Amino acid sequence: MLVAWYDLERSHGALKAGGPSAGTPTRVLGYMMDGDQPIRDGKEVNRFVLLPDAGSAVHPAHRFGDQMIDVQLKPSTSIAFKGSSLVWVSGTWRVLAGSPAGDRPLYQLWDAHVEKADQTEIAKYFR
Repeated sequence: MLVAWYDLERSHGALKAGGPSAGTPTRVLGYMMDGDQPIRDGKEVNRFVLLPDAGSAVHPAHRFGDQMIDVQLKPSTSIAFKGSSLVWVSGTWRVLAGSPAGDRPLYQLWDAHVEKADQTEIAKYFR
């Protein structure tokens, strides 16, 4: 299932219709970002946070629970972290407890695989 970020927004605590359900194989396009702790570029990681927007030096990316995905790679797998890089992430979808306005992800892709993406793919898949 290809997921659009607007399908993840929670209204009154419930996931919008059209969003994935737990256990669904899912693919999401987003920006690789650090989570609770800063991660330097080039460090091998097996976990990071995916956001719909990379932000900028002047205006950091918003971090709302229903607009963050915790990415957990397949066991014994790691990738070189590159903050704010656009990537495709494919994995199994999980819904986590928490607040839509909170600072913790409300979603997780586990057993995930990551591929580099290009800016042109945003317009190609999401109009």
